Amino acid sequence: MLLRAILFTGFIQGFFQILLLGSKTRNPLADKWLMAWLLLVSLQLLFYYDGFSGAPVTTGFIGVLAFSIPLISAPMLYQYIRTLSFGKNLTIGFALLYFLPVVIYWFITLWFKFNYGPEIAVLKGYPHFGPQVPGLVLYVFTIPMAIIPGGYAIWGVVTLIRYQRSLSAQYSYTEKITLNWLKWLVISILVLFIGLFLLIRFGKTALGPDDLFSVVGAVLSGYIFLIGYLGIRQGTVLIGIEKDILPEPAGGAVPYRNSGLDERAVEEIYQSLVEHMETERPYLSDDLSLSVLAAQLKVSPNQLSQVINQRSGSNFFTFVNAYRVQAVKVKLLDPAFVHLSILGIAFECGFKSKSAFNRIFKEQVGSSPLEYQRQEKL
Repeated sequence: MLLRAILFTGFIQGFFQILLLGSKTRNPLADKWLMAWLLLVSLQLLFYYDGFSGAPVTTGFIGVLAFSIPLISAPMLYQYIRTLSFGKNLTIGFALLYFLPVVIYWFITLWFKFNYGPEIAVLKGYPHFGPQVPGLVLYVFTIPMAIIPGGYAIWGVVTLIRYQRSLSAQYSYTEKITLNWLKWLVISILVLFIGLFLLIRFGKTALGPDDLFSVVGAVLSGYIFLIGYLGIRQGTVLIGIEKDILPEPAGGAVPYRNSGLDERAVEEIYQSLVEHMETERPYLSDDLSLSVLAAQLKVSPNQLSQVINQRSGSNFFTFVNAYRVQAVKVKLLDPAFVHLSILGIAFECGFKSKSAFNRIFKEQVGSSPLEYQRQEKL
């Protein structure tokens, strides 16, 4: 009874989250994909809820379709990740990739259901097979349910890791846009699907399959709340990222092909950059990004990225924050700023959070801000 109540609560919560997302004044494309995922998982919870009722209605063909919801919700969650992190729109190729497997799955499983009739029934959230059904049918119904959602979960984690690595090439701050919450939630979903498949296929647990699927539904209710709540709070991050910015290889300069810059042009831009940083001090703005700085210098973000990497030997994040750290060091020793706290000085110099400031300062100076101030005043 408790688990059924949780399933129904998750279903209601999902629709409530959809209403909240739809009521936002600005409704970016990523939110629409999140709403699609919330709708599908809410329907999946309703399917589980019905399955554990006294007179379920989703036992036949509708049950087969409902059982396959993860084959659609998994690519919807992945598309949400693509859109939220890199601003990727849905193309025809990805649409076929998302929907063709589930259409094939529907065709095959519904064909089996039509041919074996009552020998295949969906009860309490998963298909049951009579003695006349070949063992191969079990694999046809269950293996795609583990492989496809699991594959999208892995793909999503890889995308989020790529996104995190790209942050330092684009932004001088990363704390509010890391998407770590989404990465760990996707990893936990992957573990859930793998664990469920292994338990049903090979394991013996204290819970029977009936109770196991009710627990899975309860866990999905938790995911609805977490992803919906955190997704509502999450702002737009890397929408519009420059596609031609290349990742930095370890231990060397970036081979920027077709950038249009020779060595002389690189040097000229770098000198302009240094002069701009020292005179205009754009690093004092806590939301300085590569695209903003490039616009100030009237060059492309890709060209500016190349110049920073080749001339400073670092990425945009490290380059900008080195100026901020130097500004903090000067003010920590200047009597004119004695009325400010160390954190107040950090904010004046362009840092956006206490944790980021302390970490970056220690990485670049080798000591904490307070230790540096005490040592230099001795």
